[in-house]
This record gives sequence, structure tokens and C-alpha cells, in this order.
Amino acid sequence: MELSAEGKTPEYMELAGIKFKLSLPQLKDDQQLKEQLLQGIKNGNMAPYYKEVCNDLGWHFDQKLYDQMAKENQERLGKFQEDDSETPVWQDRLDYLCSIGDKEGATALATTKYEDATLTTNRRLDAVFALFRIAYFHGCNVKEMGKNINKAHELVDKGGDWRSRNKLKAYEAIYCLAVRDYSKAADLFIDCVSTFESYELVDFGTIIQYCVLACALALERHALQSALRRQGAAVQALRSRFPELRELVESLHECRYADFLKSLAWVETQICVDPVFRPHYQHYVREARIKAYVQLLRAYRSLSLDNIADTFGVSREFVEEEISNFTAAGRLQCRIDAVAGCVVTGAGRGADADRSQLYQATIREGDLLLNRVKKLASVINF
Repeated sequence: MELSAEGKTPEYMELAGIKFKLSLPQLKDDQQLKEQLLQGIKNGNMAPYYKEVCNDLGWHFDQKLYDQMAKENQERLGKFQEDDSETPVWQDRLDYLCSIGDKEGATALATTKYEDATLTTNRRLDAVFALFRIAYFHGCNVKEMGKNINKAHELVDKGGDWRSRNKLKAYEAIYCLAVRDYSKAADLFIDCVSTFESYELVDFGTIIQYCVLACALALERHALQSALRRQGAAVQALRSRFPELRELVESLHECRYADFLKSLAWVETQICVDPVFRPHYQHYVREARIKAYVQLLRAYRSLSLDNIADTFGVSREFVEEEISNFTAAGRLQCRIDAVAGCVVTGAGRGADADRSQLYQATIREGDLLLNRVKKLASVINF
């Protein structure tokens, strides 16, 4: 897919991201964001969404503005007439309800059409995708998003066409990001990038960013580079629109770890204000750092703390504390020799490393089992 061939995402979909940013403590008083959100609401005559925004963000409610927009909504809705259920009239009505942020009205209509067994599978899938978008738009409700992914899979298995299957990949990939399933998200994004057409959900640029972020964490360095090279549109977008993400991928592949941490710091500033990533941004950054440590330490039996600190462009104290924490959590298979001032990895002794990892896993599982037995004993009289 060429970037020039991109479809257009409805303008109202962008407002959810702006509203989310304004819900964050560090951005709640950002005047520019407030003006963008209010102007977008006015442009779309989004009366129901205006009421939701005022309630959620504590804005002053302008009754005159609301009445004016609500009148326009009623006039537009009056023009939609239900005819044969196979015609797209109900779809147009549903799209309009979504565009004005009428969560209840849109949900009710989409649910009715999904449950209508007289409709074709593809029509019912369109209704399910709308339910997903409603959950995504109104607060990124992950639980509801997951329910609708399950509904979509059930319908696709009954005979959905290629278009519906392709759309489902993009929808499910975003859901997988929201539940930290980066591996599955990466596979789905790689499959759908070249044939992406779900512009009603997000724009192509967002898909590229999500794809790179998922792949950077889920794939090994050579697999990552290979996967992106096969995606011409992704490579083109990275070069022209997302140089910071390109640097994230290339610095990790080329083992430029100091540059990788700088790029990761930029990524953190972006994903911490993203509604999909916000609950997990610290987890993502931590996992990315672990991946970099594993990649570096894999090639050595031991490596001095000073060397690691220089390689990552941070202080020795930072490296020592972080590696200690990751090792204690069982995320790094190594130990710190405080006397020698180095990290001992045991690389090259695969069997010993495997036994150590198995031992740690057994201890963790044993602790969980013991805790469950204690809880059970507290409620059972022997």
C-alpha cells in the first residue's frame, strides 16, 4: 500500500484521543487541546458527546450550545428511514449515531443488527465492528472490545468474506495491544499492514506505529528487521513520518544501546498519553529494557558493570540496581559479582541455565500453590 492511497479516518475518531489526554493530570489544563476538542464537537454537532465530555472532564455545560446541536441531530436522524433490512440505510443511521457520540443509541442499534439472524454474516459483522469502535471511542473499554472480538470470530467462522477477515485482523491487533499480548499483536499487524483498510477505526499512521512498537518487543532482532523489510509501506512511513521509531528499531538491531534508550525515552512520552498503551506504558518500557539487556548479555560469560554502563550511556549505579531488580524477578539469568564488579551470565552453559530457570519456575509455582492451600485451609474445617 502506498501512503498516497491512504483512506480517510472520520474526524470525530480523533476526538477520543484528545479527550483522553485532557483526562490526564499533566494535560487537563492544556488550552489548545480544550479548544481542539470543543471545536471538533461543534463541527460535528456532537450533542451527546458534548454532554459526556462535560460530565467526564468537569467542563461548564452550555445549555444553549447543546440545544442547538441536539436540534441538528434530530433533524438529521429524521431523514433516515428504515426500509428493507438488507439496504444500507440502517448502516448510515448507525454511522451517524457514532459520529455524534450517541453511545446508547449507537449501541442499541448495532446490537439489534448483530442479533438479527435474517441479516447476512457480513452485515452482522459490520454491526460488531461498530460495537468495537463504540467501546474504543468511549474510554477504550477493553472488556467490551474483547467481547466484540469474540463475536466477530464466531461470525467469521460461519462464512465471513475476505474483507471482514482482513478488518478483523486490525481490530484484534489493537485489542491485543490493550491486553499486553504483543506477540499476537505483532503477527496480526504484519499480516494486515499491506492490505489495511480499516480507516473507520484508526488512520494508517497509527497502525504503523502500533505495528513497530509491537514488533520491537515481540520479535528477535533479525526477525524484526526481516519483518519490516517485507512491509514496503511500513518502511516508507518510518523513513518519512516516524524517524524516532525507525531509530528505535535500527539502534536495537545494530546494538547501539545508548541510542536505543534515548529512542525508548521518546517512545515513553508518546505511549503514556495513548489510550491503548497508557495502562501499560511502564510495563512496555521495562520489557524493552530487559530485551536490550538480554541481547547484550547473551554473548558473554561475564561483563563488567562499567562496560555495560558505558554501552547504555547511563551510570554504573543505575545499571547495577536495574540488573539486580530484573535478576531477582527472574527476568535476567545472571548474577552480579560485587567484588569483581561484573555481571556473570553463564553464557555457553545452556544446560545449567535451563536448570536454573526451571528451578526458579518451580519455586514460584510452589509458592503460589502454598498460598492457595493456606487460603483453602482458612475456610475449611478439617
